[in-house]
Amino acid sequence: MFVFCHKSNPNLSLWTFPVPDEAKTIAVYGMIQNPFGNEVSILSLESNQYKTVEFHTMEIDKEGIKRMRRIDFPILLQPNERIQMERGGTHLMLLDKQNGNENLMITIQYSNGKLETKRVEKKSL
Repeated sequence: MFVFCHKSNPNLSLWTFPVPDEAKTIAVYGMIQNPFGNEVSILSLESNQYKTVEFHTMEIDKEGIKRMRRIDFPILLQPNERIQMERGGTHLMLLDKQNGNENLMITIQYSNGKLETKRVEKKSL
């Protein structure tokens, strides 16, 4: 029996701040880089602990107020293109916590059929 899998992407590093167990949402930061040699899209994101995972960005509206805006899928990535996620900017928003008994994992589904799952590290403030 042979098992073929895509090798782990060292350019995918995700982290969050510790939050109380009661928190229903959490923001995730870090970097996602296209690990393939050609153009690919992110079709969806999933979590083992949250019902919904969305890409969000921060924009300044006409009144000068910074507001969060959801970025819809698919998200096109050129070869080696990176999405840098940081506080006050682009980030992942995990919504509607379902459970928390295990390590927080995020799975990325790419347009080429590949899946990539990474553990989200917890960093202190």
